[in-house]
Amino acid sequence: MFQGHSDVALAPEGVHQAHLLAAHFPVEHVDAVYSSDLSRARTTAEIIRDKFGVELHVTKKLREASYGQWEGRSFEELAIAHPKEFKTFFLDPDKFTPEGGEKFADVQGRAMEGLYEIVRAHHNQTIAAVTHGGVLRTIIAAVLNAPLKKMWAIKQFNTAVNIFRVDEGGFSIELINSVEHLHKLR
Repeated sequence: MFQGHSDVALAPEGVHQAHLLAAHFPVEHVDAVYSSDLSRARTTAEIIRDKFGVELHVTKKLREASYGQWEGRSFEELAIAHPKEFKTFFLDPDKFTPEGGEKFADVQGRAMEGLYEIVRAHHNQTIAAVTHGGVLRTIIAAVLNAPLKKMWAIKQFNTAVNIFRVDEGGFSIELINSVEHLHKLR
């Protein structure tokens, strides 16, 4: 299901995953938590904030991409109703935007702008930022200097941990798509 800007509550399984993430967080300390303004991300961020007892900052710059008229519709439905557009969306995402939706280049621009603002506000601090799969793929593509055409090749599972380091040379990636905390489900 394409959720995009739709403010859908975090499902019970997602809440459980968020608690597992907080209980097995990959660092021992964070100085602040940032979150998308959408409630499914904000709920996860609040659980992490509660673990560390720090301030939660909410920003639209970390909000998921808008999928326009595709929001609320299933992948299967769209693949049948719009086969050419659906294929292009995943194979050439930089060349197709659902009607009323947001271009991934614009998503990437606002997300990176948001990250730079966070870095400037928290120099040499450890920050947890909770966002969405589409946004994370655009961020990782930017950090790797990869074309947006390749964004769907970057896996991002729910509550996945990505660790970015920032130094004078810019961003580097230390960890991508870790769901080690979810193994505690069993």
